[in-house]
Amino acid sequence: MKIGIISINTHTKALNFACPLHTYAFQQFLSDHGIESTVIDYMPIYNNKEYDPVYPLHFYLQHGYNKALTEIMPEGLTKDEQKVWTHKHNLKILTINKFAKLYTIWPKRYQKFENFINAHYIRTKETYHHDDLDDQKLDFDCYICATDVIWQYNPDKGFDRGFFLAAEPMKNAPKIGYAVSRGVFNGWTKEQEKEFIEYTTPFEAIAARESSFAEHIHELTGKDVPVVLDPVFLKDKKFWHDIAIPPRNQERKYVLLYAVMERAIDSIQKALAFAKEKGLELIILSSYESNVHLPKEGDYKVIYNVGPDEWLGYIEQAEYIFTNSFHACAFSILFEKQFYVGARHGDKVDTILKTFDLEDRRFTKTYDSTKSAKPIDYSKVGQLLEEKRKASGDFILNAIHSVEKKYNLADTHFKKEPFNLIYASSAKNKNLVCRLFTFGLNKSIREKSIEFRPNEKYDGNAVVKLAKNPFRYKGFTFLGWYCRTTFHGIYKWYCTDGQFHTAAEILYHDDIELCRFQDQEQTDAFTRNRFLTGNSFFLQAVWQNNENGHIIPNIERSLRASFKEYMVQARKK
Repeated sequence: MKIGIISINTHTKALNFACPLHTYAFQQFLSDHGIESTVIDYMPIYNNKEYDPVYPLHFYLQHGYNKALTEIMPEGLTKDEQKVWTHKHNLKILTINKFAKLYTIWPKRYQKFENFINAHYIRTKETYHHDDLDDQKLDFDCYICATDVIWQYNPDKGFDRGFFLAAEPMKNAPKIGYAVSRGVFNGWTKEQEKEFIEYTTPFEAIAARESSFAEHIHELTGKDVPVVLDPVFLKDKKFWHDIAIPPRNQERKYVLLYAVMERAIDSIQKALAFAKEKGLELIILSSYESNVHLPKEGDYKVIYNVGPDEWLGYIEQAEYIFTNSFHACAFSILFEKQFYVGARHGDKVDTILKTFDLEDRRFTKTYDSTKSAKPIDYSKVGQLLEEKRKASGDFILNAIHSVEKKYNLADTHFKKEPFNLIYASSAKNKNLVCRLFTFGLNKSIREKSIEFRPNEKYDGNAVVKLAKNPFRYKGFTFLGWYCRTTFHGIYKWYCTDGQFHTAAEILYHDDIELCRFQDQEQTDAFTRNRFLTGNSFFLQAVWQNNENGHIIPNIERSLRASFKEYMVQARKK
């Protein structure tokens, strides 16, 4: 069954770290259960087509935000109208100031988000915008809108019907909603409720992320709406550890502060005092380059230029965490961290704390949880997590299989494309030969290396037996094969955990090791998670020098070169 996923993932004006992560976790969870999917590159209603994600300041200047720096409030406004005008006026000034300060550093962070998505997603080549979604062609048997604040009513834009899968190309296909959220809720009018009911009526199954929203949907539609975990919880600690990139050149232990949306004055004050008391450095991962509420001097530093995988690394390596972010709470739980939670509008943070019986982690202006809360018992939290992870996974898998059966879609699974195997060996002298060239196989010979490509293409579902080593290298002993593929222009290597990993993941995690295939080994490595790999697999011969014991190739050097080359290319884009 061809499944298309719509979520908040790529086009986020705030470059929210969690958006790429929860979508990747959801897609990977489906893949783990043999369900292949494609993320639809959807630009939501709140994103203008003309918006420049690399240099946002250009867009806001072109749309007159800079006029707010000199404009004066019109005369004759009522008190309510004055409040509205002042709010919009201040928002424009804050926006201009923010993107002016971030002008040179924003593109670097943006590129890190793009790098992560390109390395881990399978997504559509085309970008689909809310305004022209009706005119597009989408070839999916089933659609899933997945998680976060996608069913929110925006006072200026209304509901985003793309997130409700209500566009013309999706009209007759079954629809599922997983961990949907409405964000901060200020009430809906009868007309808005009617519109919501119309949008949700066609759904085969809906699960909400917050209990309050689940109850509201049930009241409006009569549908049974279970509460499920955010997709990041569908994957375990090791999965996220393998992705996380630890902080570079961070020798001191630290307290991490990650606050979003609100100014979080109390969170800043609590974190500064706590870090000082513990004798630790305070690291602030900010949505802004600086924060006006920070003291001019102190044992802290503000870091802005990080990507989603680096954000995970800062959370994993922190001694303590202060936050008001839902997903920072989620990853604190996944990494089993001691954390404290400040003020945040809405109930999503309240929901996650209540779910895991961690409500005592909250602090307020009058209550300091850092003084009274006991250390988190993660054996208890872990039991709750396993129970709720299973229930959440069962919901989405049962919903998909129910749709598959109801609409007779079992025979329309993605067909795994045939793939090629390329055997290669590098050499430092002329003593390397390939005996199979005499058999008429396709061959290409480059300086200091030899490759051969069997004419045979392998079935996309096959267990493959590797060819007998065709190379002969005088003075060297053959040790086996490293395997590499290319996905969205990024190299990935097959590792002992049965997954293909990027160079960054391998370099920064000691427990991720390259798999070395043996001569004529049988493996399903090339068919497992095929939709997250390429259609050609490059098998690199590994040799040991009989005289000095040195092993070639030097794989760490190759990984570092690969990572460096990719970053150079990424900057050019």
